[in-house]
Amino acid sequence: MINLLKVELKTIFKRFDIKMTLIISMFLGIYIGIMNKVNESMFCEGIFEWILMLCLFLSALSGLYISRDYTQNTIRNKVIVGHKRLHIYLSKQLAVTTFYLITIFLYIITMITTNYILIKTTGVNLSALKTGIIISIFSTITLSTITTIISMSSKNEVGGLMPLLITFIMFIFTALGMELFDKDIMNLINEILPTGQIMTLNLIETATNTTRIILYSIIMSLSCITGGYLIFKNSDLN
Repeated sequence: MINLLKVELKTIFKRFDIKMTLIISMFLGIYIGIMNKVNESMFCEGIFEWILMLCLFLSALSGLYISRDYTQNTIRNKVIVGHKRLHIYLSKQLAVTTFYLITIFLYIITMITTNYILIKTTGVNLSALKTGIIISIFSTITLSTITTIISMSSKNEVGGLMPLLITFIMFIFTALGMELFDKDIMNLINEILPTGQIMTLNLIETATNTTRIILYSIIMSLSCITGGYLIFKNSDLN
């Protein structure tokens, strides 16, 4: 398991598109900080909205990364040489989740640092910011598990783009749901769906439903990992 994970991490982070994504996330943080200075915004405006945009991009890259191993028979070969399917799935999941989190962390750190240097972020609600970042981390992990279960179930290169499609559909649903459906129902859905969790965050007030959101994130993440493994365990790799 450890050796598989080492190989996965080495493989994913040596890819040019992955390296460029990490660099872009830092430049994005700097750009948002500069725009806040230009707009004379005294707090880290835009931080959570762009986390969601980044996750859309990450779902596409991660989906294609996993699907490539199917098209090149890398996963099949790992099974043939004796690696357990559970270890193969978990190593993929951990590698994708690590990629998601490092990208988001780089963006958050760069963005907050740039804001502090340029405008001192004197108007920021530190409690709301801290709570929002914690929720964003759990939501990001959940999105990474959704990406993995979809990609590991698709088993082809075209299917590698399915995580992007599903994440985008969740994004649109949570964005328009309040206007189209009952608000009480949508409030519950937004607490459960990771896109809704991030989209409803703001820097004006501290989220009061933090514990429920984290609990929903953990349940959904574990469900995706368990379901993804069971599908992969019984799938035909020929």
